[in-house]
Amino acid sequence: MLTFLSPFWGVILKLRGLSVGRGFVCIGRPGINRTSGSTISLGDEVSLCNTGIANPLAEGGRCRLATIAPGAEIKLADRVGVSSSIICAATSVVIGEGTIIGGGAMILDTDFHLQTKEGDWGTDPQAVSRPVVIGRKCFIGARAIILKGVTVGDHAVIGAGSVVTRDVASNTVVAGNPATVIRGNPRDLESGTQGDSEMIPVNSKL
Repeated sequence: MLTFLSPFWGVILKLRGLSVGRGFVCIGRPGINRTSGSTISLGDEVSLCNTGIANPLAEGGRCRLATIAPGAEIKLADRVGVSSSIICAATSVVIGEGTIIGGGAMILDTDFHLQTKEGDWGTDPQAVSRPVVIGRKCFIGARAIILKGVTVGDHAVIGAGSVVTRDVASNTVVAGNPATVIRGNPRDLESGTQGDSEMIPVNSKL
């Protein structure tokens, strides 16, 4: 029932210059800011949840997709799901297939302002920007923040409220501020493979 306006929002986003794939799902009104000369592309079966009716962690906030400089890009691959989160790119934010992003998360590829020698704050977001890449089938917990220059490997889990300032290896769970490795992904533990980091048994205290 909540998805019946999805085709309408798909048309609206296309009219605003976005590339929208098949099977787009949009619950509520999304917030879109696309700077001229930049690109925002949504793969097949991407979903945007913009209301607390569908997700109690959303607090009624809208998804916000914003490219804030010419040449910037936001790319959501097939079956990415976003709940009331902010994705902002001055250069590039790319999110892999099947990744889901919890309510209130922020993914930012820029610091927005750079302090000058005179102590003033510059306003060129690209001067303090580095691309963000998030792999396939990751889970980004509610209120997590992923900052510029970070690469998150496939199947990684980012704990709720984490602040991610460094790369995250595939098949690992990170949490905290700043985020640190808590344990290997349960997928690897169950299969007996260790991946890129030291494993801690699932039943261990975190």
